[in-house]
Amino acid sequence: MIEINKEKCVGCGQCVLVCPFTVLELNQDRKAENNGKRCLACMHCAAICPQDAITYDGENAETGAVAPLPENTAGMIKQFIYQRRSYRRFRKEPVPAKLIEKALDAAMIAPSAKNQHPTRWIVIESEEIKDKVMGLILNYCAEQGVSPEVIEECDNGNNPVMGDNAALLIGICKTDSLNPEQDTAIALATAELILQSEGVGTCWAGYLTRFLNQIPECKKILNIPDSYKAYGSMMIGYADGQRYRKIPARLIKAEITTF
Repeated sequence: MIEINKEKCVGCGQCVLVCPFTVLELNQDRKAENNGKRCLACMHCAAICPQDAITYDGENAETGAVAPLPENTAGMIKQFIYQRRSYRRFRKEPVPAKLIEKALDAAMIAPSAKNQHPTRWIVIESEEIKDKVMGLILNYCAEQGVSPEVIEECDNGNNPVMGDNAALLIGICKTDSLNPEQDTAIALATAELILQSEGVGTCWAGYLTRFLNQIPECKKILNIPDSYKAYGSMMIGYADGQRYRKIPARLIKAEITTF
């Protein structure tokens, strides 16, 4: 639970204003205090407190000061988003574990329903594990008569499920989480931005997510508990000779309804 140092608190009330569930209030002495409601541990209060008066279970509730953004940040972000591309063929060069960890640390800062951050991560780098899972997927497609394009593409030397030489990043959640689909998507999108900013190519792996949940043997190989599902997957790696020179047009425009 959050703890407020009454000696440091100056009664400015900023923590009260930003608390999303009115957990905090100013008492008669103009000191912030918890009114007994359950705290979501979003740490908005600690982030805004000018006196560093707030801790969480005795630990620091913030990791550093907010720094000014560089000039033309909006332009750089727009350029970065528009130039982001999906890659499916990668060099046989592993993505450093520290870089993957950095991306997933950022993913845990992404918004999630009631600050639960339910997504857990599986990283597959082993070719042996990838071959086992891919074999099960191809057998499943053949036996069930589904996704014939997957078999056809693999016969042509193109793997649309896992890409070529990609590491695989899989987000799993308990099925009874509040909003696992959205939470995992936002977390993966955040990780992707970090990875691409570091020169790592990415591609969302929708086939893989779907097949993992349809084939129990795949979940068993990856030690995914029965109470969990895969809610998002991504291929990651260093692009193999792909250099995009243009920003493609989008034929489907955003449909917007305003009331």
